[in-house]
Amino acid sequence: MVAAGELREIVLAAMSSANLTRTADSQMTVADNAPIFGPGSPLDSLGLVSLLMDIEDGLAQMGIQLTLSDARAMSRKRSPFRDVPELVAFMTELLAEPV
Repeated sequence: MVAAGELREIVLAAMSSANLTRTADSQMTVADNAPIFGPGSPLDSLGLVSLLMDIEDGLAQMGIQLTLSDARAMSRKRSPFRDVPELVAFMTELLAEPV
């Protein structure tokens, strides 16, 4: 099982990497409680998809295959992509499911 701290580091690393290609006025805040998508975030839907792909790549480098943007994520009342803690909790939930 991957620890929540490791998952958070993968998310934050992907956010930092995404900022390298963003203009100064469209930088994401890279912090433990930072918003990812929605109010307080400069990401549009394309930026979110790109970020999720980067996170999935980071997980793959650890030998973990996980799809973050699936029907379950999109059908929730509260988006699991709102902020770093919600995304880490969603990833933890997905990883805990039987294969």
